[in-house]
Amino acid sequence: MIVSFDVDGVLVEVSQTYHRALAETVGKFLDRPIPQKEILNLKAALKLNNDWDATVACLVFYQSGLALSEFLELASPGLPDYRKFYLLARKLNIKLPDYSEVKLDFENVYHRYQSHEDLRINPQILAEIRKMARVMAVITGRTREDLDLTFRQHGLYRFFDYFITEDDLPSVDDRKPATYPLRQLLSLTGFHSPVCYIGDTETDQLMVENYEREENKKVIFILFEHQFNQQVAADFKVNRAEDLLTVLVRIIKAYD
Repeated sequence: MIVSFDVDGVLVEVSQTYHRALAETVGKFLDRPIPQKEILNLKAALKLNNDWDATVACLVFYQSGLALSEFLELASPGLPDYRKFYLLARKLNIKLPDYSEVKLDFENVYHRYQSHEDLRINPQILAEIRKMARVMAVITGRTREDLDLTFRQHGLYRFFDYFITEDDLPSVDDRKPATYPLRQLLSLTGFHSPVCYIGDTETDQLMVENYEREENKKVIFILFEHQFNQQVAADFKVNRAEDLLTVLVRIIKAYD
């Protein structure tokens, strides 16, 4: 069995780190506080996996004066990355900071809070999954540096064989929901059923769906549920690490 995990919202609880950094960075550029839940709902509606891109999208929305439904109609089409929001900002005569400045400010805020991260899947459960899995891997939108900070803090490297991060992608076009991260992992491991990917966003689900359509090979998508992803389709849905372990046991028995 090959088991691959997203990090944020799956392996790691990020409400006090990435979510907090997103709201704070948006608020800094707008010079006013914005409710975190409102920002996260907008990020989910736009199917954005990257918090730098979500920051840019929020800056456009809150300066556009548009109703949310109007903004979503304008902003939803096209690939879910920062480039379309800069184009939209130009059309709406909105001035934005450079993307490099957004990234730097966001990372500086995140690194202030990074030590507050807790695990959603504890080491004991990961150790049990490790016993069942031929391969354990990570596909994440994090940079290698951000991944390293958290994995060292919680001693997670011992469980995993492969890591596909933001820094491993040739371009932004290869981010989830593109199939490149999953394709790259399976080119390293070989495809050996069952293959499972555990994610928490529609972007994760679409990456798996796109890969299945292109390769005609089944990848089991397991959704780790939280308040912002109830509508996402999945082969299995879990909201506790213990439930994930139960599902993986069922899957491996079904393939024996």
